[in-house]
Amino acid sequence: SYGSGDVKAVRIGMFGAIFRDGEETFFGVKYDKVESVLRQIRAAKNDPDVKAIIFEVDSPGGEITSADEIYNALMDFKKSGEGRKVVAYVAGMAASGGYYISLPADWIIAQPTAILGSIGVIMQTLNWKGLSEKIGITDTTIKSGTNKDLLNPFHDVPPEQIQLLQAVVDVDYSRFFNLVKKSRKFKDEDLKTMADGRIFGATVALQKRFIDQIG
Repeated sequence: SYGSGDVKAVRIGMFGAIFRDGEETFFGVKYDKVESVLRQIRAAKNDPDVKAIIFEVDSPGGEITSADEIYNALMDFKKSGEGRKVVAYVAGMAASGGYYISLPADWIIAQPTAILGSIGVIMQTLNWKGLSEKIGITDTTIKSGTNKDLLNPFHDVPPEQIQLLQAVVDVDYSRFFNLVKKSRKFKDEDLKTMADGRIFGATVALQKRFIDQIG
């Protein structure tokens, strides 16, 4: 980064939505920002002189698996050497997956205008059934099993399929919830009232112990 001192720290940033899909650069090369962040964390882990990562976050969230990969990479860094630390700096937003990847931090600092929280998991799709019936578009689906076309946009979603999908969301939410509880040292009953997808400004986030400092 910059400055002077006795401790070697690496500054790594995760900006924008957390997705594995590579973005095409000016030169036509696919750039996977998640993989780029993971490589930087691994490089820091493999440098014995690095004692800390300043992890800069400005993200509204994204894929839970990609967020979990970054979470685990930062935890591996901390475990790889005695006294290694992670400080998260929230520039503008750490919501949903953006907050998830901030959880390994020993200290979370947020800008006074930052937005944080949105602890939860969402699965969403559009349904065209009503529109397709009006304009005369029909759907032909050939499938190997009853649930192979989950969330088919041309059909009503049966209650049993909603139940299946809800179970998937609940498992991922449970993991997210437990990581927040462990990292921020919450009691179940205290966190449950706040982990419903709501967001917080920095001042409220500090009051409720989702961050450690505004600055």
